[in-house]
Amino acid sequence: MSGPHHPTTKAERRRLRDRLAQSGLTDAQLLPLLVGELRQQGLRPRVAWRYAAGLARTNNRREIAELTLDDVAAEFTERRPDRRRTVQGNQISQFERWPGVKGGPRLTVEVLEVLADIYGTTWDQLVDTADLQRLSIEDVERFRDAVARRSTVRAGVPAADLPPREPNFIGRKAAVEELNARITAHRRDHRAPSVHVIHGHPGVGKTALAHFAEAVFAPRYPDGRIWVDLHGYTPGREPREPADVLEQLLLEIGMPRELIAADRGRRAEQWRTAMDKKQMLITFDNAPDSDHVRDLLPLTPGTLVVITSRTRLTGLAGADPLHLAAMNEVEAEQLLVRLAGLPPGYDRDAARQIVRTAAGLPLAVKLIAGHIAYHGEGMLAECAADFTELTERNKQSPSRVGDSPARHILDRFRAEKESVRTAFEMSYRRLGDADLQRLVRLLGWLPGNEITAETLGALAAISLDEAKTLINRLSEAGLLDAVGGLNQQSRYRMHDLNRLWAQLQADLENQPDDRRAAVDRIVGHGLTVARQAATVRPFDAAGSPYTARGSLDAATHARDWLNRERELLLGCLPLAGMTADTAELARLMACHLCSLGHWSDADRLYDRALRIAHRLDDRVGRAWALLGRGRIQRLRGQHDQAAATFDAAYRIAVELSDRRIQVELLCERGQSEWVTGDYRWARTHFQEALQISREIGYRQTECDALEGLSQAERMASRYREAVRHSQEAQAIASELSDLERLGTAQWGYAEVVRLWGRFEMARPLYLMVQRIARSIEHRKLEGDALRGLGHVERMMGNAEVARKRYDAALQIARRIGDQYSEEWSLWGLGNLARANEEHEQARGYFTEAYEIAKLIDDPLGRIDTQRGLGHSYRREAGGTATENYLRAREHYEESLRVAREIGDQLGQADGLRALSKLAVRIGDPETACQLLGRALEFYEEIESPRAEILRAERAELGC
Repeated sequence: MSGPHHPTTKAERRRLRDRLAQSGLTDAQLLPLLVGELRQQGLRPRVAWRYAAGLARTNNRREIAELTLDDVAAEFTERRPDRRRTVQGNQISQFERWPGVKGGPRLTVEVLEVLADIYGTTWDQLVDTADLQRLSIEDVERFRDAVARRSTVRAGVPAADLPPREPNFIGRKAAVEELNARITAHRRDHRAPSVHVIHGHPGVGKTALAHFAEAVFAPRYPDGRIWVDLHGYTPGREPREPADVLEQLLLEIGMPRELIAADRGRRAEQWRTAMDKKQMLITFDNAPDSDHVRDLLPLTPGTLVVITSRTRLTGLAGADPLHLAAMNEVEAEQLLVRLAGLPPGYDRDAARQIVRTAAGLPLAVKLIAGHIAYHGEGMLAECAADFTELTERNKQSPSRVGDSPARHILDRFRAEKESVRTAFEMSYRRLGDADLQRLVRLLGWLPGNEITAETLGALAAISLDEAKTLINRLSEAGLLDAVGGLNQQSRYRMHDLNRLWAQLQADLENQPDDRRAAVDRIVGHGLTVARQAATVRPFDAAGSPYTARGSLDAATHARDWLNRERELLLGCLPLAGMTADTAELARLMACHLCSLGHWSDADRLYDRALRIAHRLDDRVGRAWALLGRGRIQRLRGQHDQAAATFDAAYRIAVELSDRRIQVELLCERGQSEWVTGDYRWARTHFQEALQISREIGYRQTECDALEGLSQAERMASRYREAVRHSQEAQAIASELSDLERLGTAQWGYAEVVRLWGRFEMARPLYLMVQRIARSIEHRKLEGDALRGLGHVERMMGNAEVARKRYDAALQIARRIGDQYSEEWSLWGLGNLARANEEHEQARGYFTEAYEIAKLIDDPLGRIDTQRGLGHSYRREAGGTATENYLRAREHYEESLRVAREIGDQLGQADGLRALSKLAVRIGDPETACQLLGRALEFYEEIESPRAEILRAERAELGC
């Protein structure tokens, strides 16, 4: 498609490009110059940028491939969220000529942003005065802000200052331009390299550059961003295992944890399959080597991967390396001036001495700048003089004390005769406070990356107020960086190089036992918090002798702390002494992590607890740890392994005559048998658990056993017994002030009442469960309540209300990976579609629900989804030979078979009634009467209100 006439010809534009290219400019450097020349010749900005972008792409090539209107239209469509709405070349032409086009599409900032992404510029560069006269007031405001930011950059504030994560990122112009060029190329052509490795020395700014890339370029990837720290060189930490990282990645993109494979190879396959069509920006920070990253690469053309590492990772085929060297003196001086707040006329010689001593490493510059900012400009010359003296002294008589790894690592980073280590020594000496210096040494031993005042208080055995004061002073001195966002507790981190130096100093000044004592203090504090968190539901078999007491707010704060300090505790527990407290915290933390889906971490903690139990010959602790490990195996669907683990724990409990552990294991066995459909044994084990609980007076498992029995009786359609068990469970939960158990028991009661056909009575019960769930932020229970309300509203004829309830329940189920709730929400939506005569859609819902029911081995789900499929075909059945009749009969008979197999009386009655309706449909009233008679017997036995309906149906048929 040809565009409007312009005052330059194609050949003239080619000659213009060639003249500019003779200076050796790269594509990125050539582009703005071409635009400027074309604008001077009368082209409007959007036309000039289109021509220039095409010309720059073919620089140093013989052909001239300007971007045509159709080319731009195709790329525009590719970048739209809804690619079904294609853009044509004539629309791009109208955008270029706007506002001079009558009746054409309106130009918006959103359109300009897409065009700017195609051309490799910012949207405000595509606007001229004619546009400003017609843009909306809001868009003009946005234009003014965009220009102000760009003007600020030209005045000396780099674009990298803009991202909130790295507000003091300065310089790195070449690296930033290179990243921009690579990412722009990838967005234009997915065949371009999609894996980029930023490598360089520690402290050189690799992570800062990656943060910049994420903040600036992530909006170009519509499916979002993921950032993972691999801890390749984190002091005191082992690199993260690829299998664990793959589990985290799969959870982050929404895969239900029950579907995540156990081994690394299969997880890698799942990750790559799930990422096949996605367009994301993924950053793997601090990678140790190629082997730790290889399986994490999604290998999908639309996703860009940025990796930071100290090595080139040459083992990653196809990865494009980007070496990040130390800052040049100009950039380093700019960073020093910015961070130290130096005014015009500062001592340039002193500043240059400092940045030379720092060897151009941003971390070292920042450390010294923090002291100058804190103490004032007068310290600039003093620091420079001290550096000169320390460098000379270190050169003449280097330290011979100690032989720690930290010293050897730090000694590798030298700038000719000057060492970065001098910068750390200077920062430490300038603290001038023994308490602060002690904290620096302790932080060098801290296994986690981040710390708060609360954690620092535990580490150093000081009060919270004192810790807040000291942590602020360390931050002001540049030894800690503030991290975190709005509405988060103030968190700080120590850079790797700084931590290494702190470790070296600790080795020189502290006693050997100080590290263990500090770690044990963290473990002690963590144990206090974990006990307060009351992480006893739904994974409460931790064997803690402590009974959590306190307000719900206190428990919520404690759980939040465990979430925030997860990495710290995971790092401390392997280092802590092999004591009973360490084992108890490992079990409690494992319980907590189970509830969050971090099964691999939890499994390792149970292993730690088992090792400690073996060392201490603590058989009780061993039994509790085995119980927890068995639970993880059950959740992963490894039921045979879980059974063996439960048996091993049960033998120990019997040998110890520990009935508390026995009753917990009986409840676990009952749940496992419930999941696998062995309801007879489930009832047996729940009854045994109930008896023991009452004998030993343990009300928690008495409540659990009663609720388990209610489920079993509900399954057998013995509703009076089910109601009695649920009401007893509710009473115990109320007595214990256990809101989660109360909500669970009340939900079970509501289910019984609903299945009994008493919908008006069930509705307020579900609403109460919903309120309880929301008050304790229990998403699964909230989803269960919403699903139950959907069933009630559907049966009462409120289809639209029911649909909203089901949709909300389905959304929660998929978000948290609750396949049971997902299955039954889909079943409810299928029934709504069927009632609305949308049989094809209904079959889609029922089929999806049936597949989940098979996957999780839910026989009730198989019964009801098969019957739902039968209903959808029955409505369209003709004679006995029709395909729809045969399909309906096949589904009904399969539903009835499973109901008989598990003894589900209600399912059998509903199946027989459905077959009778099919018989009526084909004109066989005699068979219909026989089937209705058998169904009536079941309805009368379980006292279902449907019995009265069947009597009326039999009378209508003349049975």
